[in-house]
Amino acid sequence: MSIGGLILVEPSLAGNIGAALRVAANFGVKRIELVRPAVGADDPEVHRWACGAEDRIDCRHWESFQEAATHYHTLAASASGRGRRNLPILAPAEAVKHLVDRGLAGVALVFGNESRGLKREDLDRCDLVIRVPTDSAFPVLNLAQAVAILVSMVHGVEQDTDSRAPEPAEQDLVDGLMNHLNESLSTIGFLDPQSPQRVLRQLRRLFGRAGITANEVKILRGICRQMEWAAGAKPGRYPTTESENE
Repeated sequence: MSIGGLILVEPSLAGNIGAALRVAANFGVKRIELVRPAVGADDPEVHRWACGAEDRIDCRHWESFQEAATHYHTLAASASGRGRRNLPILAPAEAVKHLVDRGLAGVALVFGNESRGLKREDLDRCDLVIRVPTDSAFPVLNLAQAVAILVSMVHGVEQDTDSRAPEPAEQDLVDGLMNHLNESLSTIGFLDPQSPQRVLRQLRRLFGRAGITANEVKILRGICRQMEWAAGAKPGRYPTTESENE
């Protein structure tokens, strides 16, 4: 079984984009999302490296990571771990177990720019962060190599079709929750106005590790509305629905 797709954020080299297309085709990945690439998927150099794989992959271009990630329910970022000591880093084998449990069809592996990696705000949007173990003297992998290693580890892993684990909420629902939490927690004075993202970032990671479901999103948004009402910011009491108590 294969993952739902790959997200390449600001890739700069045509060869890496083409090689990623080829790897995706090799391992049955059907979609690649390109976020502000230096060259498009139709570039001749991309095609040269893809070796015909470009005809097998649904490759889409986006202006923002948020747009590219909308319809996936789990984002797993590849990062070197340098300067990321406060991030929960997983080894590939451990990460694969989490991804399989959540349903591979809704998973996207996320990769950053060849020289800069992923920006902090993009890493903060991801549910899991994976680090491929490398020699500490030369730890940073080439983009296409990182894609090949992680995609190959996931490919062919059998998923338990009888699994009762609930499917995590899609990213657009989690985005809505985070915006609502920002508003509600600011209303009651819980967030530091100078650095609200410090707490919100940790909440986002918590939801990502837990694989928050759509119904849990509804419950938390109900709590947000109740907080706003209690603080006098919104008129009327939010009536908790039956679905939010399930």
